[in-house]
Amino acid sequence: MLGGECAMDHDSLTPWPSREEIGRLMGWPQRMWTQAMRDMPSMELAEDGNDLVVRLEVPGVEPDELDIEVSSHQISVRGEIRQREYGHGEIYHTERHYGRFQRSVSLPVAVDADRATADFHQGLLEIRLPCQDGDRRRLTIKGAGGSGRH
Repeated sequence: MLGGECAMDHDSLTPWPSREEIGRLMGWPQRMWTQAMRDMPSMELAEDGNDLVVRLEVPGVEPDELDIEVSSHQISVRGEIRQREYGHGEIYHTERHYGRFQRSVSLPVAVDADRATADFHQGLLEIRLPCQDGDRRRLTIKGAGGSGRH
């Protein structure tokens, strides 16, 4: 319209979402990730001399209920945490996860799967993975300074 007011149909405008709604929508991926991680055993990957060591917290699992697969660059652990009967009382609240699980992790160096060992004690599974001979080496850095650092 020339020379007059803009004719705006306020009923057809879509309102901007509130800050609370934006925060809720932005937090959705974090909540999904948190839930997924809660349902998996906690894991730690560490170096100990010439071994990689994987530790998994699996309370309530019997060692014969675990399946461990090791290749030169990956490890997978599968199992099931079963709900046990602790008497005749009703459970009013639980934060424990029950059911099947699988954790797989790519290893930072090649390991000798044939020499891998596993130990289980008080709900902690520890897997030792000897690094393959010759897989690690220290590089010499060449540069303008000529220091030849190792």
